[in-house]
Amino acid sequence: MRKILIVRSLLIGISVSIGLNVDTASAQEEPTQNFPYIGGNIISRLGYDGNYRSEAPLIETDDVFVQIIASPIVHFSDRLRFNTELRVETVTPPTEDRTFEDQGLFARILQLEYDVTDRLSVHAGKMTPSFALASFIIPGMYGNSYNKEIELIDRVGLGADYDFGDGQRGTHTLSFNAFFEDTSVFSESLGTNRGRTSIDDGGASNTEGLDSFALSLEGRDMPRFPGLTYKLGLLHQKRGIDGVADENGFSATVMQTLENSNGDEWNFIGEFAAFENFEGTDDDIIYASGGIVYRTGPWMAVLSGTWRPRYLADGGQFDDYSIQTSLEYDLGNGFSLAVAHEFNRDENLDNRKLGFRFSKVIELGK
Repeated sequence: MRKILIVRSLLIGISVSIGLNVDTASAQEEPTQNFPYIGGNIISRLGYDGNYRSEAPLIETDDVFVQIIASPIVHFSDRLRFNTELRVETVTPPTEDRTFEDQGLFARILQLEYDVTDRLSVHAGKMTPSFALASFIIPGMYGNSYNKEIELIDRVGLGADYDFGDGQRGTHTLSFNAFFEDTSVFSESLGTNRGRTSIDDGGASNTEGLDSFALSLEGRDMPRFPGLTYKLGLLHQKRGIDGVADENGFSATVMQTLENSNGDEWNFIGEFAAFENFEGTDDDIIYASGGIVYRTGPWMAVLSGTWRPRYLADGGQFDDYSIQTSLEYDLGNGFSLAVAHEFNRDENLDNRKLGFRFSKVIELGK
């Protein structure tokens, strides 16, 4: 049964990638004031990653895959909604050449959200708590190769967001989340099963109690600083049963957007995140990420990367980094094509990767 489900999901993704459009005419005709209704989007990608040169030869592989990210939002009223993120993608790293193999369907977000007032909202469920920004905004196909490691995925908990500010001071959001790592059936995947997480697996925040938290402050649309976005984050993750200490982290992110008279756009992005007792170990680690994006017409060119030194408890050090360049072309109607190259150093071993993505975005409810 699981194999049938994943094959169906893959066929849907491939069909979307080659241009099968969902008929949304009826949704466009329905005013959004009528509840319930579904918003969000579906992103489908046909991709290739080629690790063509590595000091660890076992990872010299060719990998062809489909990725589907479905993020429907069910609006029950103007205040109550259910946010979801369902994914079909490879759930294990490649160890040999593969084509549409090791792919699984799983839920990344299953979150109920309620607006208490126009400024305050609360939420609960399976979530990705707000902390750092780099894994979301560092651009390029491989822009988040390293900083996605500090994205707080597969967490269960509750939290709140409070918006403040005005037209003179900009918009600012204060977020707080208390959480633990998901050990429910939703930590598994259909198709290729990535396995159910157990409290015996250990790891930061794997405690089955709300004793880990993240606090963040994000600001944008500030008249005194046009085009500027910032984010500050604090993180505390309780150690699991195999940990030696609780993890503590701090992040600071700045993004600046500039536009010239021709309508061309530049984005400059930087983030610094530091952690002690990373993942409950005695190691300390830094993620320093940056990116430059140039957009002109349908073209987008990107240079981005991350420096990731890890200071080991025994006195050793991994001096790792990733640098990627990518070029993307917007084909119109939600289609895009991108190519990229990455050089990375992982645990002091050099690797090179080449890849492409053919993508389609479908907006739901439009």
